[in-house]
Formats: sequence, structure tokens, C-alpha cells
Amino acid sequence: MKVQLAPGIEINGIKITPEEINSEVQYHPAESLLSAKYEAMRALVIRELLIQRASELGLSNRNEAIKSPDPIIEELLALEIQVPEADPETCRRYYENNRQKFFTSPLLEVSHILYMAPIADQNARAEALSKAHAALTKLASSPALFEGIARKESACSSAKDGGRLGQISRGQTMPAFEAALFKMQEADISPSPVESEVGYHIIRVHARVDGQQLPFESVQEWIAKDLHEKSWRRAFHQYILILSGRAKISGFRFESAQSPLVQ
Repeated sequence: MKVQLAPGIEINGIKITPEEINSEVQYHPAESLLSAKYEAMRALVIRELLIQRASELGLSNRNEAIKSPDPIIEELLALEIQVPEADPETCRRYYENNRQKFFTSPLLEVSHILYMAPIADQNARAEALSKAHAALTKLASSPALFEGIARKESACSSAKDGGRLGQISRGQTMPAFEAALFKMQEADISPSPVESEVGYHIIRVHARVDGQQLPFESVQEWIAKDLHEKSWRRAFHQYILILSGRAKISGFRFESAQSPLVQ
């Protein structure tokens, strides 16, 4: 993203100062300061466009809106953006086209052996990986050794239980661990060390119960809400483009790859 950070921004003669931008940055965590500043600037520009539109429609004068913008903006958006509710037929069609999304999470009974190493310590990472490979070599010929190796070598608190983590469903473990785990079947031991931010894992699955298809009736309300929210976001995006297109803005422009959404 190429963002030119101007000394300040002006929207129809109203200035957003560098101080306001810097103060807003804290509410927009991002991968870099540059990205955070862009998000802060975008949010402030959108807020100013909405306040000016509310003032234009007589919903509030600017001074009142600045003091408490959220209620005024909510009133404005309720007035100017309406999207239809998703009807049952639309919801059913979405369900049938996306059935794979509507499953309960698999449930796995899991143990692991952790060779801990900070991600920034390359020597420790190499040593942990070597130990994990050595353990896997032993387990290849004798899987029954898993519990003993876990008790002796694992850096996880589960070591005292032979590495047992209990039952795990989606969203309960680190992303890298989860990605490897849910590819495994009952009685599997991970064929290679699984790398995560804390080190290397050897994973064992004792039992697995696969997820079940959720019936349409149990997810219809969620689908309707999700489709409505997506429609509203698209309508809001177009609304902001209209407001920005007829405003005189200097010091900022919306990146084409970004949706101008309120943060």
C-alpha cells in the first residue's frame, strides 16, 4: 500500500489535523505504523463525511455531532441506507450452495509432545527440531513409547499426564497446530514435527468424531443475518463512495483495494 501522509486532511474546508490522526492511530492496530495511520485517516475521513451529511440533512448541527457522533451517524445511516431482509428462499439457496460451511466441528482426543523453542532463537529451534525427529524415529518402531517420551521430554504442562490434552475442537489451539491436527485420523501420530510459534509438536490422535451436517432450520436465522450484514456493508461502501465523490477532499484518497468502512 502506497500512502502519502500529508500534514493534514481537508474535507469541504474542514481540517483534520495531524494531532487528530496520531490520536486515532491507537484504535487501528495494523501490521505497520504506515498501515495504522492509513486506517486512522480513513476512519476520520469517513466520520467527517457522515457528520457533514447529517448536518446537511438537518439531523444535527456540526458542533453537536462532533461532541457525540455515534448516535447522529446511526440515525443518518438508518435514514439513508436500507437493504432488504434475506427471504427464506434466498437463505435456502445459500445453504445448499455452501453446505460445507454448516458442519459441527470434529472432536478429537489428543496428546502431544512439545519441544519448546522461542521463534527468534534459531539455535534453540534447530535443537528442538532435532529432538522431535529423534523422538519420531523411536515412535516409528514403537508407538507405545509415546506416553513415556511425553512424560520425560515434553515442555508442556501436559507432560505429567503423558501428553494428554483431552478433547479438542476447532478454535481451541494455535493455528499451525490446528491445521495439522484436523488432517489427522484416529490412531495417527504426526509423520513429521509440527512447527508452531512455541516450538515443535508431535501430535497423537486417540479418537476422532467427525462433524455433523447442521440442518437448514438450525442455521437459517444465522444465514439471514449474515446475508443482511453483507448487503448492508456493500450498500454502505457505495454510500461512502457517493459522499466522497461529491466532496472536495485534499490530503487523502481511498485506496482502490480497500473498502472504506468505518472502523
